[in-house]
Amino acid sequence: MQLLQITVKPAKYELEIEPARLEQKQEFLPTAEVERRPLKLNIETQNTSVRIDTYEARKSLGLRNIGDEMRMRAQQGKEAAAMQTRACVEEGAQLARIEDGVTIGQIISEKMLRQPSSVTVFLPSGGAELSWEPPHVQVDVDAGSLHYDWNEMKQERNYIPGSVRVKVVQPGSVEIEYLGGPMYIPPSADPDYEEEKNG
Repeated sequence: MQLLQITVKPAKYELEIEPARLEQKQEFLPTAEVERRPLKLNIETQNTSVRIDTYEARKSLGLRNIGDEMRMRAQQGKEAAAMQTRACVEEGAQLARIEDGVTIGQIISEKMLRQPSSVTVFLPSGGAELSWEPPHVQVDVDAGSLHYDWNEMKQERNYIPGSVRVKVVQPGSVEIEYLGGPMYIPPSADPDYEEEKNG
């Protein structure tokens, strides 16, 4: 006869498992700062220049500047003084020949009959001087520039470790139940004891 009944209740628990994961953030579109210097075109032009110097032509026509006029007057004064001196010397020499039969009347008439000398001159005697410079074009080209400053793409990684959680819903237990009655020692102490009768 089985006197003990043993009941075993296993423990109940729940597992919460969260796997490890890696979170990654990445910028997929690169960005750049653009610095642009535009094209420049500089053009310098100089037209044809012509210089006409009419100084000698105007001078031959008597159109002189002040400096030339003063120099001419001084030269004419010197020449007039020299001519007058020569004329006085010649008249003195002629008067000195009166003893040779030359009279003063002859000297005066000879002087009156002198013809002035003439010279044919074509005016203006000097032409204009021409000088010129050809046209000039200078082109300076600045091609400009285009500069890109790329921003470095960033990658952010965040590692989250996994975890295991154990939740005990019901603890385990062992129940022992005695199925028999009390044991008396000596057996005669049992109130229900009946002595066995022999034969």
